[in-house]
Amino acid sequence: MAKKRIVARVYTCGRFGKGWRETLDQDNPFLYSEGRYPTKITKEDLPEDYIKIHSRSIWYMTGYLKTSGIADMDYTWVKENHLFKDDRVYISYNEKLRTERSRWGFEDVVNYDVSISGNNIVDIVLAAEKHSGFDTSKVRAKIEEKRVWLRDHGPDCYARAVGEDRDIFELWIERGYVDGKLVSL
Repeated sequence: MAKKRIVARVYTCGRFGKGWRETLDQDNPFLYSEGRYPTKITKEDLPEDYIKIHSRSIWYMTGYLKTSGIADMDYTWVKENHLFKDDRVYISYNEKLRTERSRWGFEDVVNYDVSISGNNIVDIVLAAEKHSGFDTSKVRAKIEEKRVWLRDHGPDCYARAVGEDRDIFELWIERGYVDGKLVSL
């Protein structure tokens, strides 16, 4: 059997439709490159540097994100009563990320290759450390800042999402993120 060419940064179980948040073909065993292009690749074909994600960024389909070869990463968070729902991790595989001021005066990351929101953010950071050797200390510090903010401003939400008052990365690892793979959460 010929070796499969695995080059996309994100593969999805299903493809994007033309309508708002429309997803199609989610039962197909073959993945879609970037959520658009059909492949003959299955999840079993992916190397270990691809981690499973589930995010609004890919319209809540299951997907697989490449965590090796990362050149830069950043994290932005929103002050709301959710831990990671509307927060984003930005990934560049080629160059240092840049921020620019939008026409409304907000700082925006502009030259990213992939942006993922939701509960897999910590998993992505841990996998990037393992597979890219990327220094995530600045990203980790921003995630800790969000954790502390939610603890202080949304204690009920914090209790449901995190529970304990300690480093989120330690908790995630204890709860099942082992050796680059999410075992359970």
